Amino acid sequence: MVATLTPEQLAELREIDSPTISNAIETFDVRGRFDGYLGPEIQCIFGDMEPMVGYAVTVTIKNVGPGDPIDSERKFDFFDALDAAPKPAVCVFKDISPNPRRASQWGEVLATTTKALGAIGVVTDGTVRDINEVRAIGGFHYFAQGVCVSHGELQMVDVNVPVEISGCTIEPGDLVHGDVNGVILIPNEVADRVAEAAAGIYAQEGKMMEALRQPGLTAEKVREIFSY
Repeated sequence: MVATLTPEQLAELREIDSPTISNAIETFDVRGRFDGYLGPEIQCIFGDMEPMVGYAVTVTIKNVGPGDPIDSERKFDFFDALDAAPKPAVCVFKDISPNPRRASQWGEVLATTTKALGAIGVVTDGTVRDINEVRAIGGFHYFAQGVCVSHGELQMVDVNVPVEISGCTIEPGDLVHGDVNGVILIPNEVADRVAEAAAGIYAQEGKMMEALRQPGLTAEKVREIFSY
């Protein structure tokens, strides 16, 4: 069941950094502490953007060898799925190539097209390109395993299927949050309560940091501060 939030709730989540989102999710004890987020190999390309929050539209994609047939209709299946998905959408692309990351999946044309259809970014374990051009588009996030100069020859395989990216399974419709620190999934069952929990964490950590910055800090005082 996809947890569709109101525009106001999504706006609240965009004001929160991803590590605090992670800490807030922990307070609900709905999953393990090593679950639900992507590893460090998935990098934020545009680290100066506000956090990305949107619903996953998933795709598997692969490089195509010389002379191999390409089913271009699969691309339009993706566009149809994106058009029908909850908004804002995050495109999640899984590279299933025998030689992954050899060709760039994303550039200015695809970013422009998908943004017009309601996407705000892509998360991929493949590669991207046209960095300056996509930055200039504005409002479109890149999270990828790297940058590659050529698009090679690519074939979309499956659309709206569960995919595994960097040790994390992402289902169609999952709520994705990402910033310069990385990418995390917000569980459906607590999505509407995470912002409130994050506010509590900000308040708690603010008091803690204020105490730690006081002059005359001792190990005994640190023990007292950390005992919260």
